[in-house]
Amino acid sequence: MYELKDKEIIFVFTGPNGAGRRTVAQMSGSTLGVKQVISYTTRPPRSSEVDGQDYHFVSREEFKAAEEKQEFIEVIEIDGNCYGIKEADVAAQLQKFGAVYLVLNRFGAEALKKVYGDKVVRIFIYADRETVLKREQERGDTPELIERYMSHYEEEMAYKDSCEHVFENLDLAHTVFDLTKALDDTYLHRNLLDLD
Repeated sequence: MYELKDKEIIFVFTGPNGAGRRTVAQMSGSTLGVKQVISYTTRPPRSSEVDGQDYHFVSREEFKAAEEKQEFIEVIEIDGNCYGIKEADVAAQLQKFGAVYLVLNRFGAEALKKVYGDKVVRIFIYADRETVLKREQERGDTPELIERYMSHYEEEMAYKDSCEHVFENLDLAHTVFDLTKALDDTYLHRNLLDLD
């Protein structure tokens, strides 16, 4: 298992599907110069998703082969699809950049926290149920998919109190500004210019 150095840190963006956690993570990561570690999944990509940018979309066979070689830090199965994070990816990005971020559900966030302890900072991004529903409809998710995501909404929201930081994402620019300032002030100390 990769041992994190003193200044190395892993930010994990979590929260209910449709709350905008991926968009917030990408914008915050870009502002802070923090790179993403991309997870692997056996589920098919959504129409808006890009392989190698949102996830590494792999076949069940490829996933199982990597799992048998113990390449994943954690593996979870949700709604019949497997998800995993490769330890080598985390180690390589940390060695290169010192800080990384991942976008994970509560199971993935919890698994990383167990492995890396205080070096993992969980950032919970949420919006109210109606906003989440509207966003899922706007991005073109099928009614079946929306129903499946919404069936997990309360469980995802219950994880909020376990996270180190919590941000309601109703106004994207505002959320990203507050979040990058908090992460920079608390962990990174890159002295971002306050352009408020």
